[in-house]
Amino acid sequence: MRVVPLEAFRDKVSFAVAVAAVERGFRALGEGTARLPDPLVFELPEIPAEVHVKAARVPGGRHIVLKLATGFYRNRERGLPSGDGLFLLLDAESGVPDVLLEDHGYLTDLRTAAAVALTLKYLAPRDAKHALLVGAGALGRATARAIVAERPIERLTIWNRTPERAEAIAREVGSIVETRVARALEPEVRAHRLIVTTTASTTPIIRAAWVQPGTHVTSAGTGSPEKIELEPALLARADKLVVDRRMQTERYGNLHHALAAGAVTKAKVYAELGDLAAGRLAGRDATDEITVADLTGVGVQDAAIAQAVVEVLGL
Repeated sequence: MRVVPLEAFRDKVSFAVAVAAVERGFRALGEGTARLPDPLVFELPEIPAEVHVKAARVPGGRHIVLKLATGFYRNRERGLPSGDGLFLLLDAESGVPDVLLEDHGYLTDLRTAAAVALTLKYLAPRDAKHALLVGAGALGRATARAIVAERPIERLTIWNRTPERAEAIAREVGSIVETRVARALEPEVRAHRLIVTTTASTTPIIRAAWVQPGTHVTSAGTGSPEKIELEPALLARADKLVVDRRMQTERYGNLHHALAAGAVTKAKVYAELGDLAAGRLAGRDATDEITVADLTGVGVQDAAIAQAVVEVLGL
């Protein structure tokens, strides 16, 4: 088995390639040709920590991909990153372990940012020139670049509970697009029609009353049962609610909390992202629609991004 360190593939997969790969993965999911099990989500609240295992086989790929991702939230106090992980690629014909990618969370953030870009492609207002990013961790950094790459915006505003972290991302992308750091969240939500959240919040941070008609919101930070970024009433207000995978968001997405609160029923879900990628359902088709995308991270994303690494490195 070949072991590939992060340094061998960091920044080797362009964002355009990542988005195209992840879109193919979701298209396969929408067409019913991808194979994937239910994810394992192992919660350790006493630490506090979480361990996730996701897997998939996407048609055309040489491998069955298993991804292990961890979140240990006191690691920053230890001088360590809060997220880590690895990808194990099995030969799809024999099941023999073929490649181990020492990911350390990098590819997980990249494939998540690519999925965010897809939600903006299908659901965001085409004329939105200003975008709001809520959250400034590692995923926020990748997502900032995703927003700028996917949409021809004129200004990116970043809000984070710790402004210094938002300022660090603003410095990174400031050479690409005008970037500013917000000090208060509510007025920024009211003023923007393109909003992306990438936090690990366990209480709603975007309120339904703040969101104006014609707005799109993508939430990418709720991959565990206790996490929530959007007030349940916002999902109830949405004209179109799109999820990455119904069975996951029902168990640990914003949808999970909205169902528990009685704000919506399962019938509220308009589509999975794969339905849009496969052309089975339309995305945004009215300027005054409120659209919401609820992303929890799907195994086809991991299989797609791992295959992109294999192709780029010629493994």
